[in-house]
Amino acid sequence: MKIQTSRFGILDVSDETLLIFPSGLVGFPAFRRFVVLDAAEDSDYQWLQSVDEPSLAVVIVDVHLLQPEFRIDVPDEGLAELDMTQTDPISIMAVVTIPSGEPNQATANLRAPLVVNLRTRKGKQMILHESIPLRYPLLPAPAESKSDHEVVREPASV
Repeated sequence: MKIQTSRFGILDVSDETLLIFPSGLVGFPAFRRFVVLDAAEDSDYQWLQSVDEPSLAVVIVDVHLLQPEFRIDVPDEGLAELDMTQTDPISIMAVVTIPSGEPNQATANLRAPLVVNLRTRKGKQMILHESIPLRYPLLPAPAESKSDHEVVREPASV
């Protein structure tokens, strides 16, 4: 199938690559069909592109690249929506926010991850507990130089 996108032009995607979010995404409940596109060959980031809205695409990252021990308990209604069984492989991705002109301030939303059942290709955006970071920094905070902390004050001599 061919889809129109505002960022990538016209793409030819296979029906087998579609992800269906029956409830849509937070803020975008009407858009339910998406595809995942690689950002670059050597990048950990990807694009989640809407099939139905050319201008809707968000950057995503596998949460396990950020926090290898990240786990969530999927509630029963989520399991039902994803047609999940105990043995189904899942993918958990976080939506990335990159402030305009400040890519070093990019964050990942771990509080509302995208959970996808890889067998059924169904996904759901889960809203988790407030204690989980909404804005998890992707880059470490820059270390302040020693000279910023060790200011020597000496009396002026005339």
